[in-house]
Parts: sequence; structure tokens; C-alpha cells
Amino acid sequence: SSVLSSQEISSVQTSTQLFNGMTVKARSAARVFFATYFFFDIFIELIIQLFFYYPLFFFTVESGKRVGVFFQQWFFFLLQLSTYLTHQ
Repeated sequence: SSVLSSQEISSVQTSTQLFNGMTVKARSAARVFFATYFFFDIFIELIIQLFFYYPLFFFTVESGKRVGVFFQQWFFFLLQLSTYLTHQ
């Protein structure tokens, strides 16, 4: 599991794929993924951290910076995202 996750994190780090208004970065030592999204005046940063024993233990989805999004909408989005990723 740790070898597979290390390979996936390194593939994100070396990826040259471009997304429209979105950047994705990873840090292998911390097992953390950062996704940043720009759309006109909206700026959203999402942080996903995998625990060392993932998939035996869950991961955390945290909010980084957010500009232009109401707190209630953002909280509901994080809840939906956590639920979706847990059941995949």
C-alpha cells in the first residue's frame, strides 16, 4: 500500500497535464495533495492528506483558502467530497 501510494504521489508531482483554472500538487513526504482552483473572482484551495496506513485509516479533507464562496456552501461541499472519497 505504501509503495502504491508513493507511486501515485510521484505521478502527480511529475504530471504535466493542464486543467482549466486548476493546479494540483503533491508532497510525498507528508502524503498531502493540494488542489487550487481559480474561476473569475473565486479562489479555492483544497488539501487532502493520506494517513500512513491508508486505506486502513481514513484521510482528511481540509479547507485551505477560499475567496468568493459562502461558508455554508463550502462546508456542504467538503462534507459531500469526504463522503464521496470515503465510499470510492
